[in-house]
Amino acid sequence: MRKGLLGAGLVMALAGGATLYAAAASPMAGLAGSYARTWQSGDMGGGKFDVTDEVTIEPIDARHARITFGLNFFNGHTCDLEGTAELKGNKLVFTDPDGWDGKVCRLEIWRQGKDLRWTDRDNGCHSYCGMRGNLTGGRMALKYRQPLPQPHKD
Repeated sequence: MRKGLLGAGLVMALAGGATLYAAAASPMAGLAGSYARTWQSGDMGGGKFDVTDEVTIEPIDARHARITFGLNFFNGHTCDLEGTAELKGNKLVFTDPDGWDGKVCRLEIWRQGKDLRWTDRDNGCHSYCGMRGNLTGGRMALKYRQPLPQPHKD
């Protein structure tokens, strides 16, 4: 435990204050936001059309967040998932024990470099998707992140 306290103090000293340390210690702050990316999709008939992928991560408390995924895939297929995820280490994890094809849905969400990343390693979350959609190996650049709207104070 002493080593951990020393490390925390060193991070605060190197960072020049508690603000940077607090941000570094809070993976939730690094994930929270509303992400939207518009791109051109298509269909089997050769048609082209614009679609927008949207991901929202809204903290509920220090360990939980409300997540919403609205992703688009070829031929009009989508993945639409909404629920509560729990922070485990530096990842948010959404779990649905009643996943797809007898598998548990376990969607992991994290930051890596300049991207928000997510994966459904066992394809247990496929029930949230159309035939050509999946939640495995997904990513969206952090440049698409917008702050969440602040609640109005009366």
